[in-house]
Amino acid sequence: MNQWEVFVMDMSELAEGKDIELSIRTLNQGKDKYTYKRVKCQVSAKQDKFSDGLQVRLGRGQLNPAKYSIKVLGEIERCPAKYL
Repeated sequence: MNQWEVFVMDMSELAEGKDIELSIRTLNQGKDKYTYKRVKCQVSAKQDKFSDGLQVRLGRGQLNPAKYSIKVLGEIERCPAKYL
């Protein structure tokens, strides 16, 4: 189980039941802690619906007390392949 964190300006950005794009960062221990990724994912307000946990922070960093779960469907490349 991975633990992720996302910053949102409005809770409506976390639409349930849809594939959405988010910039998330890992909270797992180790050298990759706080690594950001742009992903396509599904989010649920039910903590046990998906295997990974999601911690939500609002615009100024305030922690939302509600716990979410997330299913990462795939990573989105920020840099087009022709520049790699």
